[in-house]
Amino acid sequence: MRRIPLLLMLSCFAFTTISSQALVDNANLSNKLRVFIDGCDRRDGGCDMDFIRTEITAVDFYLDNEMADVFVLINNNESGGGGRQYQLLFIGQQNIHAGRSDTLFVNNKQTDTDYEVREKLTRFIKLGLAPYVAKTIAGEDIEINMKTGSDFIEGEVEETGDPWNYWVFNVGTDANIELEELSKDINIGGDININRITDDWKINLSGRIDERLRRTIQKEPRVDDNGDAVLDNDGNPIIDEVENSFDVSEFGFGHQLVMTISPQWSYGYDIAGLQNTRFNYKFQTSIRPAIEYNFFPESEQNSRFLRVNYGIEVRNNKYVEETINGVTKETRFLHSLRASLGLNQRWGNLEVGYRLRNYLDDFSSWTTGLNVRADVRVTGNFSFFMRVEGNYVKDQIYLAAGDFTEQDILSGRVTLPSAYTIDSRFGFNYRFGSNLNNFVNRRFFGRANFVGND
Repeated sequence: MRRIPLLLMLSCFAFTTISSQALVDNANLSNKLRVFIDGCDRRDGGCDMDFIRTEITAVDFYLDNEMADVFVLINNNESGGGGRQYQLLFIGQQNIHAGRSDTLFVNNKQTDTDYEVREKLTRFIKLGLAPYVAKTIAGEDIEINMKTGSDFIEGEVEETGDPWNYWVFNVGTDANIELEELSKDINIGGDININRITDDWKINLSGRIDERLRRTIQKEPRVDDNGDAVLDNDGNPIIDEVENSFDVSEFGFGHQLVMTISPQWSYGYDIAGLQNTRFNYKFQTSIRPAIEYNFFPESEQNSRFLRVNYGIEVRNNKYVEETINGVTKETRFLHSLRASLGLNQRWGNLEVGYRLRNYLDDFSSWTTGLNVRADVRVTGNFSFFMRVEGNYVKDQIYLAAGDFTEQDILSGRVTLPSAYTIDSRFGFNYRFGSNLNNFVNRRFFGRANFVGND
């Protein structure tokens, strides 16, 4: 009989402890969830931070990731049919949210407008934040509508048929005209892209044409056969206007076919053709069969990928000018190894590419190169970005023989010999002040659309 009072005492003590703990937790709830969003680039019309902040007011948006309760990372990748898939990573990192994470995927069609994409993306961000907001005081005033749209058919998730059989067509054109008193620069271009992407096949057809017409006028004093200045009746030097015209043309087409063997292995080929007078190519055609291994499963390609690709290539070159090797046309064989690593993480994103190629009939003709693209968030307010590409070049077989004028070089009509090429851009960014980023004010765009000097 003594056991009953003892059990009652223990039960009351446990109930009191649990209730007290519940009251403590509720008392420590924050007013609003602090959220940091990364990966929403304004160049992507579907991911609009102004729209997100306007539609989601139950949270506080912060500019410092270290101060946020939840880190939201948005990755995106082109999907089959020309649409776009967003990967939303929700990572709890502070207070009661630490250790809680979730991942959502948002699929959009190619025909979806920016408005439709951003509305759907924002809706999924709301869904992902809902469990976190529920543990804040602001969550007490949230109403969630769990009704589906009237056009939703139970059991039907996506369309089973496609009248285009997953083929996507894109056609574009562009032009640029710059006029000055002594020069005229006209650039005309156009491109076409046709592709079909499924889980098992990837087919791509593309073409691009660019024409650059440049005309310059130089004022030079007239001279006689002895090199002396020719004077007019008033004794002033006669100035002649010398016109120089340059035509730099580029044309290219490509075709790619890739077949999936397994989740890691795939094989295929690339066919390409180009005309580039700057690189002395009257016309070049090539075919490159290759095999590729992917170290990570395709389901993770939005967050990370590591691929290694090896292929053998056949090139047929026809040159505008005779090359330094004394030929105007030739067929060469080469092989190449390519590797690419990509990471999209909370600290930023990193892409690294490496290639090595050489001609099979001449191992002294080779090129190796490395390119790095990184955006790294060192601390909450301090970030570093870098774009660097470097190539060590030992295979400039296309260089034209003979001497060229200064105008040929300055206009970009010819390429000079070089043992290496380096292209880089890097910088730092540090922000300070308020970290709250809730407000949207788009008044006075100013002269953002004006081209030229203000």
